[in-house]
Amino acid sequence: MSRFISCDWGTSRLRLRLVERSTCRILADHASDEGIQRCAALHPDAERRRVHLGAALERGIAALVADDGADLPVVISGMASSNLGWRALPYAELPAPIDGSTLRSLDFRHAGRQVRLISGLRDASDIMRGEETELIGLFAQPARHSLAENAVAVLPGSHSKHVRLLGGRIVEFSTFLTGELFGLLAQQSTLAAPPSPSFDREAFVAGVQASQSGGLSAALFQTRARTVLGVLAAEHGRTFLSGALIGAEVLALRAAPACPVVLAAGDRFAREYALALAELLPEVPVVALPPAEVATAAVRGHARLLERPGPDSSPRG
Repeated sequence: MSRFISCDWGTSRLRLRLVERSTCRILADHASDEGIQRCAALHPDAERRRVHLGAALERGIAALVADDGADLPVVISGMASSNLGWRALPYAELPAPIDGSTLRSLDFRHAGRQVRLISGLRDASDIMRGEETELIGLFAQPARHSLAENAVAVLPGSHSKHVRLLGGRIVEFSTFLTGELFGLLAQQSTLAAPPSPSFDREAFVAGVQASQSGGLSAALFQTRARTVLGVLAAEHGRTFLSGALIGAEVLALRAAPACPVVLAAGDRFAREYALALAELLPEVPVVALPPAEVATAAVRGHARLLERPGPDSSPRG
């Protein structure tokens, strides 16, 4: 089969891509707001939810390809393999090879097509579903193998991940609620402010610096206090808030072993995280991956996982 469908099914979004298998070139793209959280809220019953998710997948594929695409295999990662999703797969354990060879999977047929569902990763106190597939794609190139020998990969997002890589394996990771907190605070709190018309570097760095003293809570309130006192322009409130949150997250890297940081940020966060790293950890080598490459990491990860032999897990839940 020369093409396949890459499906990243997150909490709030469903994203599908039609992919040329040999080159990982994206031929078509479709996204909707039919995320797992919304579907689970509409259909708490697992069987009804499965029917609803299957219909959502078919609608997305119909928007993606000209024909019915029944012969195209589908690889799904993200929240679809959680207990809120299509089938609950157990998390794979750490340490986990960066090639994804120990991830759990389930193969089944839906609407005549072959579907492969991929599990997430866990350690003693944290979980991820979706980012592990991005990491597989990011480190698939031989030129990147040396980075996976000793580094911390930072993947910004709603739930940012700091992933410790050692000897070509994921050995530890931490999750930060940075993006989700920003959305809540910027829209539903006393810190709420209209979107900034443009990025203000000075306001962002001031937020990063505020995160270094007094704790995150105190730094967050500075967004309001500085605005009221006229120290911070109201239109730059969100930028300062973003700096405080990202700064607090980046500060956690000070506790990591001495090693390079691999910044895997898309267009939305690349500039901000690079600034925060330079401000707070100037002595740490940073390898910033191109945002365009980060944006297609899950696709390349799906292509690698599609090459694996049959599944190693059974459905449950």
